[in-house]
Amino acid sequence: MPVVDIVFLSLAASQLLVMAIYIFLYHRQSALGLLSGVLILTLISGLLGEGLNFVVSPQSRKGLIFLTMTLNRIGNLSMFLAWLLSLKLFDDNFHISQVRLRFWVFAGTALIMRSIGSYYAHYAIDLSVFSNVITWVYSQLVLLGFSIAAIYVAAEGWKSDLVVERRLERVIFVFCVATLLLLMMGNRSVWVFNAIAAGTGFRATPLSPIVYSIYAYFVTVVLFLWIFRVVNLSVIRGPVEPALDKEKNEQLVRERELSIQIKAVMEEQKLYHEPSLTVPALAERLVSQEYLVRRAINNHMGFRNFSAFLNYYRINETVQLLVDTKEPITNIGLNVGYASLSSFYTAFKAVNHMTPKEYRAQHISKA
Repeated sequence: MPVVDIVFLSLAASQLLVMAIYIFLYHRQSALGLLSGVLILTLISGLLGEGLNFVVSPQSRKGLIFLTMTLNRIGNLSMFLAWLLSLKLFDDNFHISQVRLRFWVFAGTALIMRSIGSYYAHYAIDLSVFSNVITWVYSQLVLLGFSIAAIYVAAEGWKSDLVVERRLERVIFVFCVATLLLLMMGNRSVWVFNAIAAGTGFRATPLSPIVYSIYAYFVTVVLFLWIFRVVNLSVIRGPVEPALDKEKNEQLVRERELSIQIKAVMEEQKLYHEPSLTVPALAERLVSQEYLVRRAINNHMGFRNFSAFLNYYRINETVQLLVDTKEPITNIGLNVGYASLSSFYTAFKAVNHMTPKEYRAQHISKA
């Protein structure tokens, strides 16, 4: 392996290590901090494993082969962890216990199949097409799917996030991590294709070690700079100028006034009845800037997510209609603004811990 490749991969791994140490020192008390730290450790393992892949051969020492396999398998976990991290970052109510069993099964079986395939690959043992599909293609699709899902969650969650300060940082972090993972998985996909297509005349070319290592380095540079940019280090912050205080106070007044307007239009005009209502659309109705609307709802009305904000008004009206009227439940759900009955039932049960039918029956019996 060329010296240049070793240097860049070492720099990438060392930067990630510094970041992991920092997170474990200052954020180990939070679930988000622990998840981020573990993800970074798996990224380090993956980078080291990818580097060893270029130098290990069937003739290498058994200990080196198993070390390479172990590092690669730990690195594979980063795809799953990146998906969990994106959920944790964008969903304030997310808890790891909410992850359905099938996703754990997908992740576990993918790692087992990959481990089997890796063992045969390192010892240059030929496998049938069916065995290659089971050990390599299946695991490749599952792990690649988690990477793509992480990017999707980042993009989808960004739209409804009302915390202005965290929107850009979250997207940068998840996008960079997922992009790095996609590169690692992309290279591995080429090798899987070549293994299956052996003898057919078709062959793909993976990225060269130098391109891979340089790319990995620059992605980790972005991550390294990002983590320190978002942390408020008092030693590098200068005193706040009076003008800035005045400007901040004026903005707070504008946000407070805007929150009153938002509450008025939501209660009087019932804008939440519109299934397609978005933050930009609400800002346009109020003739205001989108970022001010986000800050007003977040800072002065207590909502961190626009969906939760809409659900507050929709569920409140639903509860009132269930008790005071005999209108069919399906009509109520669609009339208060839900685009589908499934989303209506899910939102209602999340707030009241029972279905609308159960809620109506319980409160009518009490009356």
